[in-house]
Amino acid sequence: MTPALELRALNLAFGALAVTRNVSLAVAPGEAHALIGPNGAGKTTLLAQIAGTLRPASGRVLLAGRDVTALPPHRRALLGLARTFQVSALAHGLSALENVALAVQRRTARPLALLRRAAPDPEADGAALAALEAVGIAARAGLPVRDLSHGERRAAEIACALAARPACLLLDEPLAGLGPAEAAAMIGLLRGLKGRTAMLLVEHDMEAVFALADRVSVLVRGEIIASGAPALVRADPAARAAYLGED
Repeated sequence: MTPALELRALNLAFGALAVTRNVSLAVAPGEAHALIGPNGAGKTTLLAQIAGTLRPASGRVLLAGRDVTALPPHRRALLGLARTFQVSALAHGLSALENVALAVQRRTARPLALLRRAAPDPEADGAALAALEAVGIAARAGLPVRDLSHGERRAAEIACALAARPACLLLDEPLAGLGPAEAAAMIGLLRGLKGRTAMLLVEHDMEAVFALADRVSVLVRGEIIASGAPALVRADPAARAAYLGED
């Protein structure tokens, strides 16, 4: 089966500092793959190379078998790659529905106005509402994003990503800043997406990682030191010593 996402020997350095060292991994269609590691390990830098905002010095990024290493972010998005960020990228003055409808319009290459809605588009609004229903906040669709809770904003960001109908979804710390109840809701939401789209998840919450992930890779100083099923990674001495902190 062709992976939804495949990295082949990615390398990147900033001057003398190597931030990505020969990283290879594959995410199967519908798989939830977690990328864990200490602060400064290079996880967000790796996501940037996958998304196209950074270019690796060597190696290849493939989406569904297609080499996209030289493509800019918007071309990768059109080919089925979506990303959420640690810091909200939503337009807080627009409603949740309007934010997601804009994401729909980007996918369909319809003209947009900067930080405002284009002409009324019932088709885009319908697709946006369906995405909000999928993440459980359709009842909040008409509220400005600034009036949503932090957890609801996170859900709206995922709805924007789902509106792109991604083959692979990059999630950068989706539980960051969430309280226990909102974190549990987000874990339930992501569990419900398993099988619908491939996911590469960067997350520090180990309870969430081991509840969600089909496979786990451990990144330390830009290098993957362990990768496999969650139970195998949890038992790996190098992973425990480097990050998991288990005796």
